[in-house]
Amino acid sequence: QFDDVDMAKRYDGNAAYGASKMANVLFAFALARRLKGTRVTVNALHPGVISTKLLHTGFGAGGASLVEGAKTSVYAATEPALSDVSGRYFSDSREARSAKYANDEALQEAFFKVSEKRVGITWSV
Repeated sequence: QFDDVDMAKRYDGNAAYGASKMANVLFAFALARRLKGTRVTVNALHPGVISTKLLHTGFGAGGASLVEGAKTSVYAATEPALSDVSGRYFSDSREARSAKYANDEALQEAFFKVSEKRVGITWSV
């Protein structure tokens, strides 16, 4: 909901959490396109359902350890085979499909523009 990014009109904790995760992926994919042809790579990932205070408090559930949660991040950041891989999504230390909406380039670009406006910076190379 680009007209209510902060959810000031209708806040729902679960929806806000999900929207923030989608925002990370949309932004990463849009940024990866902007950095194509450079040595900088940008990828997104799902660390898994991890045992955090948020998970316990918000959902009353447990999850995998923090060590398990870090594995995909460490993999994406350090795996030599990924040195030229950009604009992809990872889960369980391998490339995976992102959510359907995350692959919508128009949505990615719209979110990137909202982000630029919110921080007061316009992208330029």
